[in-house]
Amino acid sequence: MIWRIQERSAFARLSSEGRRAQAGVLWCTYVLDPIVTPPRVAFAIGRAYGPAVMRNRLRRRLRAVLATSDLPPGWYLVGAKPPAASRSANELAFDVQRLVANAVANVASNAASNG
Repeated sequence: MIWRIQERSAFARLSSEGRRAQAGVLWCTYVLDPIVTPPRVAFAIGRAYGPAVMRNRLRRRLRAVLATSDLPPGWYLVGAKPPAASRSANELAFDVQRLVANAVANVASNAASNG
């Protein structure tokens, strides 16, 4: 289960504290926060991706995959490169799994190097 980001303060926090990860055709700026349960997600899919119908379809597909993934608590801004339009549901799910794994690995490696 995921919720949408609606607060301006969340976007400000993503901008100032956010870390980046990418996998396949997806990228993500995220702030892991154990207090934010369920995870909050927003999408950044610009006009370069295509017409509104395509952007909305991709948003819905990503939302469905993210809702079933094991997303750690926190704030996420997820974006896609234009080739995402031609990805199958399984390929998008694979990219989302790798994206989440990369984000968790980045946090773990930063914690290990700082502590």
